[in-house]
Amino acid sequence: MKKLIVFDMDGVLVDVSCSYRDVTRKAAYIFLKDCHGGELLPEPMFGFDELAEVKQRGGLNNDWDMTYHVISMLLTMADTDSAERENWDVTGLASFLKDTPRPLAALLKKGKLSDAAVRYYSGDVGSGNVIKQIFQEIYLGQELFRKTYSIDASYFKCPGYILKEKLFVNADILKALAEDNILAVATGRPRDEALYPLEKNGLDMFSCIMSLDECAEAERLELERTGKKVSFAKPSPFMLDTLAEKYPGLEYIYAGDVGDDMIAAKSSRYGYKAVGIVYSAPDRNISRDSLLKCGADILAEDPEELLDLR
Repeated sequence: MKKLIVFDMDGVLVDVSCSYRDVTRKAAYIFLKDCHGGELLPEPMFGFDELAEVKQRGGLNNDWDMTYHVISMLLTMADTDSAERENWDVTGLASFLKDTPRPLAALLKKGKLSDAAVRYYSGDVGSGNVIKQIFQEIYLGQELFRKTYSIDASYFKCPGYILKEKLFVNADILKALAEDNILAVATGRPRDEALYPLEKNGLDMFSCIMSLDECAEAERLELERTGKKVSFAKPSPFMLDTLAEKYPGLEYIYAGDVGDDMIAAKSSRYGYKAVGIVYSAPDRNISRDSLLKCGADILAEDPEELLDLR
């Protein structure tokens, strides 16, 4: 039977360890470095493997949410009695980061969050959302940030980390999969940021792309219709169900690298086979356990194994 093979993008098609993942580390540092004692903060403040553990826990719709979540974890070790972040004291945080092995993982085990940064994660870029703006400036770089938001960068004025992205899956593998099947993408990226690596690498074999933009528009329409706020980001199966409705009567497969991807596949009413991507994980044992726990039907340890999906 012909198949619809849907891919998540980050950690599946694209290596984002030096882009999105490193942007989270850099954004957290820039957000905190102007606080009292900020000059004592180590850079980087934590490792990629620790960040992967946070992401594998699930419930974070995108990398902006993950960055805010990480900052909220870090701030549990700071003095944030003042309303203004410039007056926060991060001296204790700096000591904790330097003296504690795998400090972010240690904070994750504690399970505590500070709400001090809430006011800096509301609105949008250019209208009060400082954390998202810092993230986007680092990721996009000055020129692309200005083109996207029609404002100048304020916090980061170097080349964007988007330029560091590389493919995990080469074009030959994707072309082979597309010979007798339909390929699609379901990602938490904004549409323009999803198109960028595909166009840059000449990957024109994807018939449809579902992105954050489609989720946001569907959420807006649902709010208008029912008066209720909903989330159609993963682990919601919204993107997968929408793709299956577009291509009826096929066998459905979804490849993702975190538990929320597996949950989305298994909760879809179209019976998606869930493929857990392990090859991008900093700690493959943790990744395997998390993916299988969340419903992965099979695991892919190497991009070449995706050819078995044909």
